[in-house]
Amino acid sequence: MEDLPKGLASSNASKIAKRLESVSGGRILDVATAGGGFIDTLMKTLKDYDSFVGIDYCASATSKKEMESAKKRFEGKPVRFFEMNAETLKFEDESFDTVCMSHSLHHLANIGKVLAEMKRVLKNGGDFILQEAYCDGDQTEAQKADELEHEWLARIDSLLGITHNKTLTKQRIMNIVNSLELRELEVFDSTHPVDCLFCKRKHECEDPKNQATFHNLIKEIDDAFKRIENYSDLETQNRLKEEGERIKETIAKSGSASASYLFIIGRT
Repeated sequence: MEDLPKGLASSNASKIAKRLESVSGGRILDVATAGGGFIDTLMKTLKDYDSFVGIDYCASATSKKEMESAKKRFEGKPVRFFEMNAETLKFEDESFDTVCMSHSLHHLANIGKVLAEMKRVLKNGGDFILQEAYCDGDQTEAQKADELEHEWLARIDSLLGITHNKTLTKQRIMNIVNSLELRELEVFDSTHPVDCLFCKRKHECEDPKNQATFHNLIKEIDDAFKRIENYSDLETQNRLKEEGERIKETIAKSGSASASYLFIIGRT
């Protein structure tokens, strides 16, 4: 791996990538795929694979656009995308060699049901991969700012009827994973995602106050303001806008960095 910035080099991102390099994915199901970002990461890191299926409930107009964009981006590659409810997967038992979900547990209305479905369609001895950010532990001020924005965005989505819960604690994630009763369970704790290893901006992003990240986050908050412009409860709308402005100030002061997360892999 090329020279990495200090924070990324000291994270477990490289160890996770190396672990993925030992996995023959076969036929892979990516649940809550959104724009197919995790599929792209797996393509770059897995030892080999046959094909991918990405499914998403597409609860919002934004998620529908993300899937349509992903279909075009992966055109010509062994990837198919379907709009589907993960609580009732339309696949036969044991029809995938690998199942995965990236940073989406907190978007599920019924976590247990979705994970049970993922386990049902996974072949005996197949790999179950899960990664999810957590809100507690030793987070930097920049990571706390990111969590503050995430919690605020989650409340806006919830008001608009989109399932979006607060970030889970590390223990809650582990309790969920342990309920799956996977074998050969491995857990990695990292401050940086694997895709940072392949990002052209990784040195720039090492600074939590870099201007590109700052402007993207401010735009994200401003876009969220537009989403609640017609919300019926004016008091709630104004309160959320005031909170959003305070979050902008917090980000300007401390910067922002992705929350730490757990990468988990086990076998059925």
